[in-house]
Amino acid sequence: MVDLKSRSHTKSNENKSLMAVKSASSRMKMRRPSYGYSGVPGIRPVERTSQLGMEFKRPPLVFLNTYQLEPHVKFHVPKVTYAVDDLLDELFTGHKYNAQESPALAIRIAGELMRTVKNMNFNRYRIITIVALAQKRAQSYNNAITFLWDHERDNYVDIHRELTTAFIQVTVFGIYLD
Repeated sequence: MVDLKSRSHTKSNENKSLMAVKSASSRMKMRRPSYGYSGVPGIRPVERTSQLGMEFKRPPLVFLNTYQLEPHVKFHVPKVTYAVDDLLDELFTGHKYNAQESPALAIRIAGELMRTVKNMNFNRYRIITIVALAQKRAQSYNNAITFLWDHERDNYVDIHRELTTAFIQVTVFGIYLD
């Protein structure tokens, strides 16, 4: 008889410990699923991972699809080329490579180009600016960028300049948004 009581007592202790584990796990904070809104301002605080700041973050979706197949103002390559040449003449001429100052110059050039090209109001285009500034040390430099390309509407400007101590490659993409 004592043996049956001890068995029932141990079973009740096991049941109590299982219930405690279940209730503890139900109180645990579960990670909520992310729906891709972490970069939209106002939904939750955004961690700054870029040195350029919030002005180049993707804006929230404002309009529904218009099924517009052609842009009103197309990406004009000569106009963007002139803007890039003008900015490089102003900021890169006479530059000597410095490990502390050159990265800041590349970021400044990218930011200025983004502002300049976005002010040209190319309708329904995503503007992507890539600036690579490096020290010349008798090395080769290869750069490859891949993404889906619409050869009728998308375009780009690529400019390469060299000085005695450094070189710069500036690429500005105008990608049409459907």
